[in-house]
Amino acid sequence: MDVKQHTLSTLAVGHSERFTRQIGPGDVDRFTELSGDVSPVHTSPAYAAAKGFGAPIAHGMLLGACVSALVGNLLPGQHGILQSCELEFRAPLIPPDQIEVVGEVVSISESTGQVTLKVTIKNGAGRLLVSGRVKSIVRLPNDTATENPS
Repeated sequence: MDVKQHTLSTLAVGHSERFTRQIGPGDVDRFTELSGDVSPVHTSPAYAAAKGFGAPIAHGMLLGACVSALVGNLLPGQHGILQSCELEFRAPLIPPDQIEVVGEVVSISESTGQVTLKVTIKNGAGRLLVSGRVKSIVRLPNDTATENPS
């Protein structure tokens, strides 16, 4: 994935970016190790099946990490610094499955350098897994704005 270099002047309300990614059981295993979240709903096929999932489900924040990739790589990209993230987990992801992560600019504040995005993550069948909003500051290398201008 090429890293975009959007600035406030190159963005507009309605601008969107998207990417797809295959999420497999190995991704869940690595996220389990990294996060320390060893809940059996993520690690035990028998437990996940008993809870009605059929198989272990991916961690919600594994999908949240994909939102971070959206901001850091595409929208706004290189100049973006994730400031806040509000996500609603609508349905579980049972790997292996392909996800599509989409961000759309819903507002831009020139005075604070902040961009607000509507984000969605869907699985390969088009089922909505995650919806939410994120805010990102757009900071250029010579920007001396405060860390949290809001």
